Amino acid sequence: MDLAAIGSLIGSLKTATDIAKFIRESDVSIEKAETKLKLAELISALADAKIEAAEVQQAILDRDELIRLLKAEAKLQADLVWKQPRYVLANAQGEEESYCQNCYDSEKKLSRLHTDERGYFECRVCKQSYKTNERKSSDSEKLRQANAARRNGSWMSR
Repeated sequence: MDLAAIGSLIGSLKTATDIAKFIRESDVSIEKAETKLKLAELISALADAKIEAAEVQQAILDRDELIRLLKAEAKLQADLVWKQPRYVLANAQGEEESYCQNCYDSEKKLSRLHTDERGYFECRVCKQSYKTNERKSSDSEKLRQANAARRNGSWMSR
């Protein structure tokens, strides 16, 4: 809603007020027809003012909703923490919940990650999987040990 609409609302209310004053100040000598015409103009001006007031009220409600959404988004931005390889947000009990980096960065959607509690995370929405650096190191070490054990226990060394 812009200033022109608010100005128009104020203008309609002024017109209605002026017509109401005219009717109040008219004396008995004015013909009934002229009085009825002014009364019709008053009703029309009041209807216009009511419509414009409703538009102003709707614009205020829309603005308030936008402010609420922006505040919620700003709070989420402040509370959401990056902990490689995921986003973390504290729940009502203060426990950290993990969210998908891909879903949030691409669509601003919080998709909860499923975890094995050992550094592996999987998003059931985008099917992306993540490992912490510690898990990557652990998996690499296990693979290296398995390969070494296979080489040491091969048929050639028997």
